[in-house]
Amino acid sequence: MDIVLRKYQEDAIEQIRNAIRAGHKNVLLCMPTGSGKTATASWLIDACQKKLKRCNFMVDRINLVDQTSAVLDGYHIQHGIMQASNPRWKPYERVQVCSLQTISRRGQWPEGDLNIIDECHTVHKAVRDKLAKGDAINIGLTATPFTDGLGSVYQVMVNVTTTNQLIRDGFLSKYRIFAPSEPDMTGVKVVNGEWETHEASDRALKVVGDVVEEYLKHGNGGKFICSAVDVRHAEAIVEQFQTAGIYCTQYTYNVPDDVRAEMITEFRKPDSTIRGLVTVTAASKGFDVPDLGCVIMARPLRKSLSEFIQLFGRGLRTAPGKEECIILDHSGNCKRFWDDFNLFFESGAEALNRKKIRDKKKRKKEEERSITCPECKFLHKVMPHCPNCGHEYPNRVALQHEAGILEEIISDGTAEQRTQMVWPQVVAWALARVGDAEKARRLALARYRSWFDRWPSTPFEETKPVAPLKLVINKMKQMDIAWAKSRQKAGA
Repeated sequence: MDIVLRKYQEDAIEQIRNAIRAGHKNVLLCMPTGSGKTATASWLIDACQKKLKRCNFMVDRINLVDQTSAVLDGYHIQHGIMQASNPRWKPYERVQVCSLQTISRRGQWPEGDLNIIDECHTVHKAVRDKLAKGDAINIGLTATPFTDGLGSVYQVMVNVTTTNQLIRDGFLSKYRIFAPSEPDMTGVKVVNGEWETHEASDRALKVVGDVVEEYLKHGNGGKFICSAVDVRHAEAIVEQFQTAGIYCTQYTYNVPDDVRAEMITEFRKPDSTIRGLVTVTAASKGFDVPDLGCVIMARPLRKSLSEFIQLFGRGLRTAPGKEECIILDHSGNCKRFWDDFNLFFESGAEALNRKKIRDKKKRKKEEERSITCPECKFLHKVMPHCPNCGHEYPNRVALQHEAGILEEIISDGTAEQRTQMVWPQVVAWALARVGDAEKARRLALARYRSWFDRWPSTPFEETKPVAPLKLVINKMKQMDIAWAKSRQKAGA
């Protein structure tokens, strides 16, 4: 089977080649969850072994060994597996799928000209030591390059597309977020940046009933994955689902490896008898079930944006008949990470070393940029009405929020954010200023271009006017004054 790449995957390979030509041996490839990192890596592996060179694909989870091997089998790439007691032990093959745990225990990497490290945001000592040697080309794969110190391990990052772009192009699924309830985490002890597990579990147990109730309301009976704080919490969630007649199972570290493998095999079937898997962290990496229709977040995270995005991304793969993924947030995570994840989904990663987590005051301000509809519990950016059910909010509250968001988007937002929020207000101002539609179009474009030094990405005719806020009106007045003064100066 030939490996057919999408345009952005071809671009990624070309940028990796350019980085290698420039002398970089340790390259990090950042691609969103579900974008085809393994397919892209398989193309590189195939190209490597066709040149009679050796290649190792390193994974840090036992369940990912067989999953990666199955992908290579699908592309007819001959390979062996380096993992304790694995029947596909074939050290003579040029391509090897390796368990990092096995390699770490042995203290020696297999010979290779190219090493591909999956989920490289988890930096193992064995990987750090190997990459420091510089005796091979090393390519790390990740969707979340937020780990501090990645810049000391990898020399350059390749980032060719974003989550939102792939959603717009139809390569990833659309999603809707509902935030019906969340545990009160006030006063919970913090350990290594996250809430202490046992106490967090106690708080999360109080909303377990809501988890099942909201799935029945919004989950459409689809397959789901649910995050839990610990095994005790996972067991309680499974029990609640089973009581409601929904067959789900616990997918945690205390379940034997062979049993978990059977669970995944069954869960991947389109007609699977298993509706859901409840996990702590076992399914947060490399978990590939495209027809997953619902992601339930029941584990509160305080700072781990990477863990949040990894779980979120489990539901964004596309599948026949799948129109969207429903995110049910019973953790408060979507509100806590609202600004971070929306910015990352739109713009992608910009640097290897993530900036420091925003302080408490800043995070609180970001949470205020989202709002949960009191009627349907839909979580969305602040606007005058709920885009899911149409519920209208008090104008004064909505306008206060909108003004604050607008000010920040104008100062340091993305081009897409400015088009979405500022451009409709400029259009409304121009239409009110000039009666003729064509003159209003030219005026709006000129003002927007003058303001941001670029054109809006949405045509005038396709933009629904939005009543301009005071900030936009004042900016238009400033431009009027500046234009009038320039005319006076020209006349003089």
